Amino acid sequence: MVTKSIELRANRLAWAGLIPFIGTAILGAFNLWVDVLLQVFLIYSAVILSFLGGIHWGLAMAGQLERPELRMLLCMAPALVAWLAVAALPEIIALPVLAGSYLLWLNYDLSQVTAPWYERMRRPITFVAAGSHFIWFTVLMTAIRTAS
Repeated sequence: MVTKSIELRANRLAWAGLIPFIGTAILGAFNLWVDVLLQVFLIYSAVILSFLGGIHWGLAMAGQLERPELRMLLCMAPALVAWLAVAALPEIIALPVLAGSYLLWLNYDLSQVTAPWYERMRRPITFVAAGSHFIWFTVLMTAIRTAS
């Protein structure tokens, strides 16, 4: 059972976890340290996407999900997508792949974790995280267009 104290702590930590997304996107939008901050952003995004899959790993191990063996396999998808996006794709492609992965995983996540407080927390946080990817995408597209 999740107490109000745990729910509040989870909310605060989750919102604090957006600071690197928002901070790097804002600085990038002002064309500050774009090369370095984009790499920081992509790595952080991959780590957080992997973490979201890990939530399901823990739930499956605790026997809180139906068909835990299948769920444990599925929860590896965010980490693999994140790794491939950051390691193998051009940044301009990696950004929408990661953003789309956050949105797709949100849909799966909320089909499995039905606690109302979790949905209230996850939805807006995911939209902010995904939105920060589109800010970076816009920064890169603007740089490409002005360089042409």
